Amino acid sequence: MAHFDLNEQEQIANVKYFWRDWGKYIVGLVAILIIGYIGSSIYNWHQQSQAQDAAKIYEKFSGAMTSGNTNLVYSTADNLMSNLPKTEYTAMATLQAAKIAFDNKDLAKAEKYLIWTKENASDKSLQSIAILRLASVYIDQNKFDKAREMLKTKHDLAFDGLFYEGRGDMYIAQDDLAKARDAYKEGLQKAANDPSTQQAIQMKLDIIGG
Repeated sequence: MAHFDLNEQEQIANVKYFWRDWGKYIVGLVAILIIGYIGSSIYNWHQQSQAQDAAKIYEKFSGAMTSGNTNLVYSTADNLMSNLPKTEYTAMATLQAAKIAFDNKDLAKAEKYLIWTKENASDKSLQSIAILRLASVYIDQNKFDKAREMLKTKHDLAFDGLFYEGRGDMYIAQDDLAKARDAYKEGLQKAANDPSTQQAIQMKLDIIGG
């Protein structure tokens, strides 16, 4: 049987006391860490699995877009919205489905897809695009209060120029050229790092005599 000197016995006693007082907390902490790791792994696996499923459906969606099968575009977008709402593929599909609906003058359906994208997209850029397009839908319907609300919505700062351009478009639709000019001029400044947006805004300013 092993013999310990007084110093070793004291150390052993300290360990015993420490474990008696703190052991249950250490075990609990380890259990929490293990559970957290397992939970994180399951969550990551679930996210990856959903992304893979969404990619397959989005491939079908792209095929429908290419072939011009409008009904399949809508049904596939609806499928993604219902079953895989958290993936980026779904937000991209709803944006494109909204454009198809808008081009086909189905403004109610376009609005539905854009509102869904605005409220569910995790990507701020996709969210901002949805807000801008929703404002355009409302402008086309002469729903200027709703359009104004959209154009004042918090968005990705990179889209500032486009939001001011949208305000200018709204004022043009309301025959308020003075406010349209102000909005377009503000848009030019906000789009300093976006030459294509600046060019589009400048053309509109030229048309109305800016």
